[in-house]
Amino acid sequence: GYGSGVFVQQPVRAESAGPKGGSAAAADQALPPPEDNASEPAPAPDDQPMIDLILTVSDSNAFHEHMLARYPSHYSALARLCGPRFCANLQRSERYGAGVYFNPLVDSPVTAKTENHRCRRKIKYGIVQTEDLVDDLTNWRWLYLAGRMQKPTVNVDGLEECAHIADAQRQNLDMALAASLLLLGGGSSRAQTYDLTSLFEQIAGLSYAGDPRMDVGGEDPDKVSKLVRSNGQEERFYDLYKQSMANLQQMGLMEVVRHADNVRAIEIDLDDDATRRHLWKYLPKRVNQGTCYGVGIETRHSSHQHLYKHLENIVRPAARRQSLKGILTAGIAKSVQY
Repeated sequence: GYGSGVFVQQPVRAESAGPKGGSAAAADQALPPPEDNASEPAPAPDDQPMIDLILTVSDSNAFHEHMLARYPSHYSALARLCGPRFCANLQRSERYGAGVYFNPLVDSPVTAKTENHRCRRKIKYGIVQTEDLVDDLTNWRWLYLAGRMQKPTVNVDGLEECAHIADAQRQNLDMALAASLLLLGGGSSRAQTYDLTSLFEQIAGLSYAGDPRMDVGGEDPDKVSKLVRSNGQEERFYDLYKQSMANLQQMGLMEVVRHADNVRAIEIDLDDDATRRHLWKYLPKRVNQGTCYGVGIETRHSSHQHLYKHLENIVRPAARRQSLKGILTAGIAKSVQY
């Protein structure tokens, strides 16, 4: 699980998943009973954020077949008419987004207490084929679910049991740290020391590079800040990335230090050509394509520009297509409400 329904995303005042493992049967445990239950709690109020879940499945067609039979109201009228093969093909088509099929605004078994009654929390669950998730985590094919998993998540079930997903996620975190360090060094400042808040905000912003929702007001402009600065989030980011940072420390590329006020920071020499080249080698081949670890990264500033352009070229088309796919998967009514 991930998002503001899992971690509250409120900025700290001056005085807000890992994937759920595997099958339609597993999904049943996270969803309400079939739709003949007449004694359900009231719908959730609008101020309650949805709980976002990602379900990894080995057979998308079989999953949609099961869910369409058991929970047809989760799907749009078009999906119900066209059937599970249509859903699976739409989910995995390169023309339509990032390998994920979302069903939003679904009543869940989780209830929230309001002033006068208890109500069901809404969930949005996404379905992804396991190999597509691993591809995104290791190659940043879309930097979509990989981007969500670069931020703190809650593992509902199964990640520890799926070694290939866990290994892919470790690679994703290593790449996110390397990319963010390179981007940190692209500013006008010649600083060699950066506070961890700045680093984690850089990491949180990777998957928003070029995202059209940020340009048209479809996403909170303070989203990245809230992801890091909300209560408890910075410590969650630290726990998520401490192994990756420790690996770079062991190589002598950076150091995590504590200032006199006990604030953690990193020290890294991004003017050093060898350091930048080593960080670039962490990144996926599609990002490194054409650089030869030298072309375009002669300075920390050109390194920043080159990398950010690559990230934009990955994120923008995937995010745009995934948003358009949402109209087909959720239906017009839910799309407008969402």
